[in-house]
Amino acid sequence: MSRMYLWSLPIALAWPVMQNILFFMRFGHLPLNVFASSFVFLPMGFLSAIILIFLVERSGSRSHKASAALGYVLASPFALLASLFSGLLVMPLLGTLIYGTVPLMIGTFIGYVIGLVMNRPETA
Repeated sequence: MSRMYLWSLPIALAWPVMQNILFFMRFGHLPLNVFASSFVFLPMGFLSAIILIFLVERSGSRSHKASAALGYVLASPFALLASLFSGLLVMPLLGTLIYGTVPLMIGTFIGYVIGLVMNRPETA
């Protein structure tokens, strides 16, 4: 396993932190139970980070890596909204894992494919 996969931990921790920041911005305080329940976003962040890192490692050029990462970043708002509202449909851990990871996987894959097409060598 490469050292690149060590980035999965900070990426995964960014999701509970993001949820706590949004809660604090909205309500002006952060109760301990909300802080503890925000770790339900950790598996979603970890799985999506592993997929992101896998595709970034498979990318050849720097612009190809950047397009995969940009796809992840652009899909993040959709994943956050989907994972927040998924608790209304299924149990929170399963909901965030499914409804949060899928948009991130799709966004990362679309960015990867766009980078692949953009970096394809010209054939005469």
